[in-house]
Amino acid sequence: PAVRKGLGARALLALCAVLLLVWSIPLMLLLNRADSSVKVPDQIVHDQRARTVTLSDRVRRALNEGHADLSAVAALIGDRTASEDMKKVLERTLQEHDRYQSLYVLGADGRILARAGHSPHHTAGEGPSDQAIEVTGEGGKKPVVTATAEAPGRGGAAVVGEFRIEFVNALLGRQGMGEVRVVDAKGRVIGADSGYFAFEKAPSYLTSLLAGKRAQATVQRGGTVRVAAVAPFDGGGAAKSLGWSVVSWQPASGLAIPEYSLQNRTVLAGLLGLTAAAACLGWLHIVVVRPLRALAGQAEALAAGDRKTVLFPRHHDEVGAVVRSLELIRQQLQGQPRKRDGGSRTPAGVGRN
Repeated sequence: PAVRKGLGARALLALCAVLLLVWSIPLMLLLNRADSSVKVPDQIVHDQRARTVTLSDRVRRALNEGHADLSAVAALIGDRTASEDMKKVLERTLQEHDRYQSLYVLGADGRILARAGHSPHHTAGEGPSDQAIEVTGEGGKKPVVTATAEAPGRGGAAVVGEFRIEFVNALLGRQGMGEVRVVDAKGRVIGADSGYFAFEKAPSYLTSLLAGKRAQATVQRGGTVRVAAVAPFDGGGAAKSLGWSVVSWQPASGLAIPEYSLQNRTVLAGLLGLTAAAACLGWLHIVVVRPLRALAGQAEALAAGDRKTVLFPRHHDEVGAVVRSLELIRQQLQGQPRKRDGGSRTPAGVGRN
């Protein structure tokens, strides 16, 4: 008669997996979730503003120093300075300051009299700009920040330096501030501490901050709670005319706020439970359930008369011990017919007269 099977080991494992999932998934997705009403401490908001103002001042001062260097170089170039001598001065300046990618002396007629570094982005035939610092290169991969300092006694000639945009970006790298961007007066991104597209528009949730034209920080609520700050260039120097601002923002979920800390711990508990369940149940399935099912099949085959299939234990554990015992039984059953035949034969010479 067919053997009725009850609830199998696989079904028990599946039931355990469902129960553990019912416990883990709510921990990861539902329980202790911080909503948009979470309170952000004022100290965090003030710190975001203060650090953004510091970065803004750092960028402004670096650009002003770069323009001052060019002014000092321009003062060394007189009306009788030869091109080779001008080139030597430019090369020495380029070696001393890594903020430039290109330095050149531009005549009033738009001709480059001497240069050092990379090829200039100057448009042929254009004379020196009347702006101390300006940004060009719209439509290209990188913005070109150019500083111009007139050379006295050269008939309108000027020393021009193109800043490396990597130099500007490196000034923005500061831990614990989230995303940092330098934007121009039109709200376009000029530099950043991470990947960005040149002249792309700043995120829309920064529009109101940029419109304020003053250093401030705020907590923005909605789908994502974030702390955002803006600091326009404040102070004198050549960079003041750029109208740039430094903006920074970071999600409140990454800050030391009790509600988010509780949420993170709850999610971690759910992940640990899910990982432990997957590891334990997977181990039970591989080491216990599969060998037991294979053992059940071998035992049924042996009971059905299959005495030729050799039974090999897969693991040296309790299941392996049962398999070895079944193999001994198989060997005894395989030898019984030969013993029976041998016992029924009459030895030679026995019973003869």
